[in-house]
Amino acid sequence: MKSRIVKSCLIVLLATLIVMGSGCGKVVPPGTTVILLKPRGQTEIIHEGVYKAWGRTEIYFVDTKLKSYAKELKILCADDINMDVSVKWIGSFKVTEDTIDVIKKKVPAQKVTREDISGFELSLDKFFETAMQDILSNAARTVVAPYKTDNIREQRESITAAIKANFLARMKELKYPVETADVLVTNLDYPPEITAKRKRIKDAELQDLENAAIAIAEVAKAKRDAELAAEKGKALLVEAEADAAANKVRAASLTPEILAVKQLETLVKLAEGPNNTVVVIPFEAIRPGGMQEMLLNREAIERLTSAVKESVSK
Repeated sequence: MKSRIVKSCLIVLLATLIVMGSGCGKVVPPGTTVILLKPRGQTEIIHEGVYKAWGRTEIYFVDTKLKSYAKELKILCADDINMDVSVKWIGSFKVTEDTIDVIKKKVPAQKVTREDISGFELSLDKFFETAMQDILSNAARTVVAPYKTDNIREQRESITAAIKANFLARMKELKYPVETADVLVTNLDYPPEITAKRKRIKDAELQDLENAAIAIAEVAKAKRDAELAAEKGKALLVEAEADAAANKVRAASLTPEILAVKQLETLVKLAEGPNNTVVVIPFEAIRPGGMQEMLLNREAIERLTSAVKESVSK
């Protein structure tokens, strides 16, 4: 009888343990890693699938989704101008055997109970806020502050690389349980009053460039006009030389005799008109050796020619 009672109790206990063991199986929520801290100090990490916990086992839910966090900073540069700088960290928790202790020490744990989580939640949001954002800010200030703002935008790529290297070195030194996907400089700008001043300077520079372009165009036009005028002058010179040559030929062909005949012909035409009371005879016509002599010579030649013709005809 006693043995039957003991046996029944063992069966009931075993059944209870089986029910308890099978009833605690839950699925790991997406984007979450489950850490089971057992009473004797053992730790079990479950990234996916089903986890089981009962008794005094503590359950930690670590947010391992990839997230991004931005910091808006005003950084005083070497020329005493405050630059508006925005830096962004993109990353996630890195849950391994080596990082569990750091996570438990550094990450604020919050007791939660909801459908998919019942235990302690370790938030990446809280960890960035309490442990990482100051490091990111310091990395940005260390890199940007030595620059002068005149050419800081042109150095954006190298500035971003330097901030990232500085930040990663600090994360490694502190053995923080995170994986960094990237560190970005999303904004690098002057304060409004400096932006307005630089715009005025830029506008003035553009106006100077425009004025210079106009001046160059005007000089080029003046040069073309001068070249055109020079070509026209050459053409006029050639034409004048041609006219001079023609006049020279004409002058050479006008002998005194021809001029005298032309004068006489003109006088005859004047005498034929109705107003012929006064006839003006040029001096050339009456001067010794002038037109008079020429006409007498012409008359003598004509008489001699007539006499020769008559003698030949006889």
